Amino acid sequence: MEACRASSSLSLYLLFSFSFAFFMAALGLSDDTDVISSTCNHTLYFDVCMSTLTSRPSSRRADVHALAAISLDVGITHAKATISYARSLSKQKGFAGGTYASGCIADCLEEYKEAVQSLHDSTGALRRGSYDTVNALVSGAMTNSDACESAFGEKPGLQSPLTERNDFFFKLCSNSLAITNLLG
Repeated sequence: MEACRASSSLSLYLLFSFSFAFFMAALGLSDDTDVISSTCNHTLYFDVCMSTLTSRPSSRRADVHALAAISLDVGITHAKATISYARSLSKQKGFAGGTYASGCIADCLEEYKEAVQSLHDSTGALRRGSYDTVNALVSGAMTNSDACESAFGEKPGLQSPLTERNDFFFKLCSNSLAITNLLG
């Protein structure tokens, strides 16, 4: 009787375990998401971290080192999109020609080109395990977006059309720094 009860309990346990694992997989919740979540818990911008990392299919099976590389790639992608956006702005009325705003946009284009280069260089440093170099380069990229934003603030009443993009880029870079700091 005891053997039957133990066997029955074991069967129920296995059935429950299998059902729970199947349910979690169906919801898309797994140990893979746990690695991303636990990594993002170390960042200042958890929601940004989760949304950007989980949007990349390669993050599903990534370790922390790979998540750091993905976060840098997300930053590069955003910076390149900001360059494209700034180029389109430079052709619009109010930003074209020799206006103060056109000078700011031109400065932003240069700042973001430098930021892209810094982030590209940081991916190489990450591959080499040179985490201090990654941190210096990513911090430099953050400074580039700050300089872009600051240029507009120098003229009273002039609003930056890139504020949201600059803020988001800052958050992406901050998250990249936090993730890289987990490596060493």
